[in-house]
Amino acid sequence: MSWIWSLPVILLIALIGVFHPLFTRRGHAPLPVGVEGDPREALLSRRDAVLVQLKELDLEGNGDPQQGSTRAELERELASILTRLDGLTAPPSSPVAGVIKKSPLDMAMGVAGMLSVAFLASLLYLWLGTPQPIAPAKEHPAASADILRMVEQAAQRLRANPDDIAGWQRLARSYTALDRPGEAIAAYRHILSRQPEDEDTLLALSELQLQNPDPAMQAEAENRLESLLVRHPDHPDALWFLGLQAARTGQKSKALTLLNRLKPLLPAGSPAIQTVDQAIAQIGKP
Repeated sequence: MSWIWSLPVILLIALIGVFHPLFTRRGHAPLPVGVEGDPREALLSRRDAVLVQLKELDLEGNGDPQQGSTRAELERELASILTRLDGLTAPPSSPVAGVIKKSPLDMAMGVAGMLSVAFLASLLYLWLGTPQPIAPAKEHPAASADILRMVEQAAQRLRANPDDIAGWQRLARSYTALDRPGEAIAAYRHILSRQPEDEDTLLALSELQLQNPDPAMQAEAENRLESLLVRHPDHPDALWFLGLQAARTGQKSKALTLLNRLKPLLPAGSPAIQTVDQAIAQIGKP
């Protein structure tokens, strides 16, 4: 915060340009001679107008007697204007072109104005304090309540429609997203009771159960995945989940066997190969 005391100096430098006119009398200087109230300027303007009118008569040139009369009148006026111009002295040079003396009052006004603005700006900054960064918006509690209400309404509807498999799948995914694994497991179990061969549901249910601290849940998932592996010996997901579970339970040999079986099944160049290699290296550490 020590830099804040340099703020008045910075403001003073910036305000010099803004209040510069107050340091001179240019703001109060009279308009140049000839701009207003000068008889010579008025005569010159009228002379130019008369010359234009005469030029227009020359261009028309149809011999109309009325035109001759108008021309004679304009020529007399032009002669009068020229005579009056000759009798006027040359205009004095503009005072703006000369050096204008500075007034002490103007200087004082300029300095006082800059100091006042700088002082008030600094005082306002100190009063308001340093702006704080905008905190990220928190989740609106009403939005969460609305989502929960929608999920509960869907659950009530599905209890009356046990064969709406697509609806039960959406419900299970919603429970998973809301971090309600117990209810998600119940929904997936319901789907498997209707469609025992649904591998996507089987894998989603097994993954949730393996993450559950309850050993019974983990054992149920292992048995289900082992059965899937019997039917499909090269099932990559079953090999992966069972390999990780074996590593977690301290069965290193089994884990390495399962993961080494999985690796050749993955597409060449697949990022999954690197993931499997890292898991194998980690498990193989003493």
